[in-house]
Amino acid sequence: MLWTWALKTVPWKTILFHVPTIVEAARQLYETTRVPPATKEARPQPPASLDALRRAVEDLEQRQAQQAALFADLARQVEALATAVEVLRARVAYALVASSVATVLAIAVAILAWRR
Repeated sequence: MLWTWALKTVPWKTILFHVPTIVEAARQLYETTRVPPATKEARPQPPASLDALRRAVEDLEQRQAQQAALFADLARQVEALATAVEVLRARVAYALVASSVATVLAIAVAILAWRR
């Protein structure tokens, strides 16, 4: 029972619409944070010159900017999902009120019909 309720309340259409973006963002995150197996065991050697050190710092800053953009994109997607869930919650509340009113009216009509 709870499982069917969860299936109905999840905004599957919105999630399926954003799946390619989520997969691409996850792939980018994985690629930027992945360490090749050969470098896991051996520590990277510090740069020998000041220019190499500057390039390494620039590379790190670029990766940090890419990850920040990725996290910002993920945050926007989570916000969109939260908005969709809030809209669905409001619709469910409206449907509950409407079905309650319809039930009361049906009972009233049934009572009136029975008395005649």
